[in-house]
Amino acid sequence: MAEIPVLDAKKWVSGDDQERLDFARGLRHGLETLGFIKLINHGFSEEDLKGIFHWNKRFFELPLEQKACIANVPGPKPQRGWSGLGVEKTATLNTPGNRSHANLEDAKEHFDCGPSTDVQFPNVWPEDMDCRFRHFVEAYFEKGQQISLGLMEALEIGFELPRGTFTDRCNGDASELRLNHYPAISAAKLKDGTTHRIWPHTDFGIITLLVQDMVGGLEIWDNVSQTDFLPVIPSSPFELVVNAGDTLQRWCNNVIKAGLHRVATPQLECDIVPERFSVAFFLKAAREQPVGSIEHFVSAEEKPLYENITALEFQALRTGNVY
Repeated sequence: MAEIPVLDAKKWVSGDDQERLDFARGLRHGLETLGFIKLINHGFSEEDLKGIFHWNKRFFELPLEQKACIANVPGPKPQRGWSGLGVEKTATLNTPGNRSHANLEDAKEHFDCGPSTDVQFPNVWPEDMDCRFRHFVEAYFEKGQQISLGLMEALEIGFELPRGTFTDRCNGDASELRLNHYPAISAAKLKDGTTHRIWPHTDFGIITLLVQDMVGGLEIWDNVSQTDFLPVIPSSPFELVVNAGDTLQRWCNNVIKAGLHRVATPQLECDIVPERFSVAFFLKAAREQPVGSIEHFVSAEEKPLYENITALEFQALRTGNVY
């Protein structure tokens, strides 16, 4: 059984040249083999992570009518605001075969926002909630962007690419932050074949930074054995799980594959599975940037697998599938 490699970002941020190179190569290897790594000393402080979970919980404790006032309008645009239980249909993304998706539900609700500077798709915020919610979430977003760009710089070194090959494509107001809430649910419901907390899927963006509570349930597809999903047992609420997304797969011409994952029944002996919270930062390409195969990953033997549509066009294709 494969294990997710654990990387120490301190070696990248403050290490010597060899430590930085080792980190960059480890990042490349982890994403190439599994599509996932775990990251410690990543740049989010314990106070950052405790705070984002505090505000995550506070938001989802709001009355239904208050959340409904900022409901996301379904469609192909980037998500903004609140999406209620079962609104997003992740089973449409990667569920194999000819099975109908009509009755396959996601047992989660979520809140989405983009950069505070985004005028094309502006954020929406609950009017009656403590203003510290917005301020904290915006600050967390900015830190997530910087951490993600640092990882992309490391990946350039891991692949021995010219500086800016990835990072220059990430400038702009396109990344997204999502607060997830999975309400308590019966274990029997999660095992009946029609409901997952979230169905197997890949993320649309470049990389995702995920922090989760200690409830468990996250599972990743084992790209090594190609036989089953592997449980990601949380060892600390302060570690990050980093996965490759669809855009990185396209840029790398399948050298890196997007990490397929789901949230299923955690390894608990209980009739009622407790509620679960997580926070995902999605690094996205600038909207006008192409998301076809980058020339460095294309050769006479390795033909380009992906056409050069823009990042916004690709976002619309993927988002349009889940609503």
